[in-house]
Amino acid sequence: MKGTKDPWPEVSRGEPGPLYGIFGPEDFLRREMVERLSQSPAFAHNPMLNQERFQAGETPPSRIVDSANTLPFLAPRRLLIVYDIEACKPEELNQFVPYLNQPCPSTCLLFSAARLDSRLRFAKALQEYGRVITVRRPYPREMPAWLESRAGLRGKHLQPDAVRLLADLGEVSLMELDREMEKLSLFTGSRPEITAPEVHAVLSQGRLYSVFDLNNAITEGDLGRSLAALHQLLAMNEAPLYILAIISRLLRQWSQALAVAEQGGGENRLQEMLRTPPQVTRNLLRRARSLHQTRLKTGLEAVLAADTALKSSGLAPRTIMENLLFTLCAP
Repeated sequence: MKGTKDPWPEVSRGEPGPLYGIFGPEDFLRREMVERLSQSPAFAHNPMLNQERFQAGETPPSRIVDSANTLPFLAPRRLLIVYDIEACKPEELNQFVPYLNQPCPSTCLLFSAARLDSRLRFAKALQEYGRVITVRRPYPREMPAWLESRAGLRGKHLQPDAVRLLADLGEVSLMELDREMEKLSLFTGSRPEITAPEVHAVLSQGRLYSVFDLNNAITEGDLGRSLAALHQLLAMNEAPLYILAIISRLLRQWSQALAVAEQGGGENRLQEMLRTPPQVTRNLLRRARSLHQTRLKTGLEAVLAADTALKSSGLAPRTIMENLLFTLCAP
């Protein structure tokens, strides 16, 4: 994001340390941060010979440690990147500890994963002797700036209404949002401005908007719109069980919104809890205030029944999902 503080000033100076960790649930942000480090001038000498990438769980720790102890070739240092270390068992990760306690000074070893289990000896050693960064998803108030930064990378500027439309999709993965930004960039051609009508034109035919519209339509009790979004997702060959997972998550949000409403909490409290965009938060809270625990229980039971029917009955998945929407959108 534009204006973001440099997390590794020593790398920018060409003096990287021997150990780094990049963690966080957003794969897009982790990968971006890893590439940012790997493309630093500090690792520009013979990268084909001095950079290696490993997928954790596929390469034994001993093999990675051996490579980390190898001297660089015609360069001041080597860079090793180990992805998705959560795939390793604790005893495998702990095999790295002796190396972490005494790393090779001419090697920069970087670990990346969705999370770091702080209880492990591996985690404690990495945090003590290395630089560990946790990347997080932008908060709803930060999403407009993030979207503007992604547009700026493509030489584009988002008009305020276009930013609001995209920010309302902020529950989906950042990778998906960035892909939509790429589509918008291609759609607008040489024009630098991206307008709200163009966002509508590009997103309305895609899976991303259909997921968003399905959630909104169910929350608003709009049966016609929810059925239209369902049919569009099915036409895109989206798996019924995946669509059901989206609906199940929505009902969990309803449950959280209802709890907040019953405790006298408002929009700010719910947004802080769910990190949903403002408009989505308002819709959830409005729906929650019109719900009763009995109605929510009926909805959850309907989702469970649909799950069982999809896995075991002979009914067409489309019919099962339509019946579910009839229940959820009933007045």
